[in-house]
Amino acid sequence: MAVIAIFKYQVKPGRMADFMAKSKQAVDPQFVSKAMPKSIRMFRSTVPGPDTGPIILMIEYEDMAAYGARTAFENSTPAWKNLFEAKPDSPETLLSVELLTEC
Repeated sequence: MAVIAIFKYQVKPGRMADFMAKSKQAVDPQFVSKAMPKSIRMFRSTVPGPDTGPIILMIEYEDMAAYGARTAFENSTPAWKNLFEAKPDSPETLLSVELLTEC
């Protein structure tokens, strides 16, 4: 059954381009693993305005095993951890993570 990981980020004012550039680095070949997402989609609020709410990143995996394998890869890859770890100068702040499984 499909698994969807939902990450909510607050992007600092004026830093959306930095956040998008950072997010695009995630598709670098060095980050390819045996278990990869089926799909990745990013959303933001349209109303009251595109820069007023959180960014929502939805990553779909084939099943819980694929999610677990990918998470293990990310946690064991220093370059990945360095790219996405919370830093004072990061353009974003991770607000929440939710994991959904298909019924």
